[in-house]
Order: sequence, then structure tokens, then C-alpha cells
Amino acid sequence: MMARLHTLILLLLLAFSGCRTSGSSQSELSAMKDISSTRSPVIKTQAAILTVPAEQKPDIKIQKVSLKSSESTESEISTSTPHFASQSLSVYDSISLALEGNPDLVALRETEQVGVATVGVAETYPFNPMVQVQVTPSQENRRIPNRGPGTTSHYVLLMQRIQLAHQQQFREDAAHSSLNGVRWNIHQAELQTTSLIAQLYFTALYQRGLLDVARASQNNNERLFETLTKRFEAGDVSGADLATVRIDTRSTSQQLRLAEANYQTALRNLRRQLGLPPDSPEEIEGELRTIRWLLPTQGNEGLMMSEMGLQSVNLPIDNKAWMASWAASRPDVLVAHANIDVASANLNLATADRVPDLTMGPYYQQDPDGLARFGLRAELNLPIINTGRPLETQRMTELNQRTAVWRQTLLRAELEAQAAFERYKLAFEILAKEKNYNTSELPQELQSLEKQFLAGEVDVVRIIQARTSILQNQRAQLDLFNELAQSAALLVGATGMPLDLIIGL
Repeated sequence: MMARLHTLILLLLLAFSGCRTSGSSQSELSAMKDISSTRSPVIKTQAAILTVPAEQKPDIKIQKVSLKSSESTESEISTSTPHFASQSLSVYDSISLALEGNPDLVALRETEQVGVATVGVAETYPFNPMVQVQVTPSQENRRIPNRGPGTTSHYVLLMQRIQLAHQQQFREDAAHSSLNGVRWNIHQAELQTTSLIAQLYFTALYQRGLLDVARASQNNNERLFETLTKRFEAGDVSGADLATVRIDTRSTSQQLRLAEANYQTALRNLRRQLGLPPDSPEEIEGELRTIRWLLPTQGNEGLMMSEMGLQSVNLPIDNKAWMASWAASRPDVLVAHANIDVASANLNLATADRVPDLTMGPYYQQDPDGLARFGLRAELNLPIINTGRPLETQRMTELNQRTAVWRQTLLRAELEAQAAFERYKLAFEILAKEKNYNTSELPQELQSLEKQFLAGEVDVVRIIQARTSILQNQRAQLDLFNELAQSAALLVGATGMPLDLIIGL
């Protein structure tokens, strides 16, 4: 009887335990349903939630909210893209980026703050007042009554060094001139960066033009090779013609890969100067053959040659004087002129230093005999041994040296400006004499030759010769435009001329 009772109790306990287990499973299933409704890429977090018992159901809801939060965060991160992810950069955009983010320019601009601080130092008077105090305690005079031990005498002197020849003004002039030189150095670096970015940008356009030519040639050869293969199988052409086209197709394929590598190299060089990563997605826009090139003159007047996108104008009568005016305003020339101002201020300071400084001030003295005295004390160096003449001679020599540097810098700038303008003018005139040039000339000509070959009017050798001639003509045209573009960039760097005077909008 007792055994049956124990068995009955055991069965009741098992049944009650089974009911609790079933309830727990229902809670977990409901938790799984709640979690599965939340889209989350974090699979490990979901698996962890599935193992939580039913008593911690409120924690499951909290975890569910956190999953939504992480999902929104990942969505925001995935949708955020760089500023220029899908933007094509123009030459002006590239120059703006380089002037803003080029590492060398960013570091160089910090020198301006150093120059400003130097001006602040020069504007501060270099000498502070001097005070001298002398106290003599425990004096004893046995001859004078009431002057025993403990008597003290005092001496106080306050003096200030005064420069009599306006040295402070000359120091400020030198500091301001030095600051001007620093700023013109920054402008010179910005000008050279502008010229370099224009060169790299036009080089990338040139390499992309060569890539387009190579790609069109490769596509034509592939179509021709497929056609010849079918005709060879039909017995219409010889094996020699097929082998010739196969070799030419391999050659153009290698040229295409080389053109692609050169274009990517040109892009990387441009991105490096822009301060961008080498694998950034920015691309360049435009084409050398579609840019409206201008021939800058003093009045910038003339007629537009719409066929070539060039603007021909009448040159000024005194072209050298016009170029000389641009050269005189170049930042490096102005840096040399600022150095002359610094040397001149230093010379004036050396001349002023020949006048001795005066040190003077009041004093108060109480003698041991009880008398109090007030007076004025002055000191002045005698220019006998060192008259200041050697330093003045040195400053004069420095002024002459920097004047010579400025003259030679100006002469070099004029020669460079004239040479750059003549180079640009020559390339401009050569392109102005060319006929109207269609950018799609290469594919049309190659397709025309292919049709003539299919019609049996020309053979394979003539097609290859004609294609080679067309490719050479295309590359020559690109070389001319690249020469014009590179000379335009050099003209900007040699004269400081705005790019707007050379490229029309």
C-alpha cells in the first residue's frame, strides 16, 4: 500500500512538472515570435535571447528594443557615403580641394601665425623699468650724538631706458615686412599648387583620351577577328589573314591594358596632390577636345572660333610689357621685394642704434646723518670704441644683396612668363589652323572600314594600314590638345594669371 502511495505521489509530481515545462515552452515560443519579428543582422544576439527562461520575459523586450536600435545604427552607417562618392570633379573643383586640403599648404599656412606673433613681439617695447633699492642697517657713528647702533640709511633708484632715434618704429617695420614676405610665400605655394593641379588634371584627361582611342581600336579588332573567324571557317579568307588580325588584336589588347594603367596612375597622382586616398571614387569630368580655350590678351577681346572651341583675339602691340606686368605681380617677386623692405628696416634700425640710449630716472636717498635727498640720475654710453658703423655697413650690404636678388627674380619671372606665353600661343595657333574635329571620328572611321571589308572592297592589309593611320592621327590630335593644356597650366604658374582667362566657361 505504501509502495502504491509513493508511486501515485511520483506520478503527480511528474505531471505537475510536465505542466510547468509546457508553460515555459509556450513563453519561449512567444519570445521567439517577438524576436523573429525584429530584423537584425546580429544572429548571435538572437540565439542568446532564445535561451533566456520565461521568467525573464521583460528582459527579452529590452533586448528587442536594443536590436532595433542597432539595426537603425547600422542602416545609418551603411547609407552614409563620402561627399564626393558619386561626383565628378572639374578642374576648378580639383584646385579648390587642393588649396584646402593639400598637406604642404596646410602646414605652410601655420607660418603666418608665427609672423603675426613676431609682429606682436616687435610692437612690445623691449626694456622694462629698473628699480634699485639699497638699505644699510646697523650703522654706528660715535662722533654724532643720538646716532648709535640700529640706525638705517635708505637708497631707492627707479630708471628707464629710452631710445632716442625711433628704433621701435623700425623694429615694427621689419616685423611687418617679414610678415608680408611670409604671406607672399604662402600665395606663391598656392599658385604653384594651382599650376600643378591643372597639369595633373589635364594629364588625366589626356590619358583618358588615349584610353578611349585604345578601347575603340580594341573593339574594332575584336569584331573584325570574329568576322574573319567565321569567314575562315566558311573558306572565304586565308589563314594568313586570320593570323594577322589575331596578332593585331593581341597587340591592341596590350595597348588597352597599358592605357588603363596610365590613366589610373594619372588619377592617383592627382588624388595625392588633392589630399585624397588613392582608392577614392572621385572621377574627373570634361575632355580636352571640348574645352573652350582662350588666348589671353591685355583687353581679352576677339572673335570666337566655334569650330575648334577656341577664341582668337588680337594681341596687344606691346606684348612683352603686358607679360612683364604679370611677372612683376608674381608672389615670388613680391617675396623678394618684401625682403628688401625687411633689409631697409634693419638698415634704419642699425643707423638709429648709433645714437646711444638714455637711461634715466628719479632717486631717493636718506643719508646716515639724517638728510633726505631727491634727485634725477641719467646714464649714457659714449660711442667711442663701438660707433655702430660696422653693423650699419653690414645692413647696407644686405640691402644691396636683396635688391640684386629682387632684380634677378623679376628678370627671371619676365623671361619665364614670356616663354610660357609664347609656348601657349604657338600651341593655340596650331590648333586654330586645324579643321573641325569630331570626337567620335575614330569609331565611325573604323566601322566604315569594316563595312568595306565585308563588302569585299578592301583586304585585311589595307584595313590594318588604314586603322594604324587613323590611330596615329587621333593620338596626334590628343598630343596637340595635351600640349595646349600643359602650356596653359604652365602659363598660370609663370604669370599668376587666373585660369578663367585661359579656359572659357
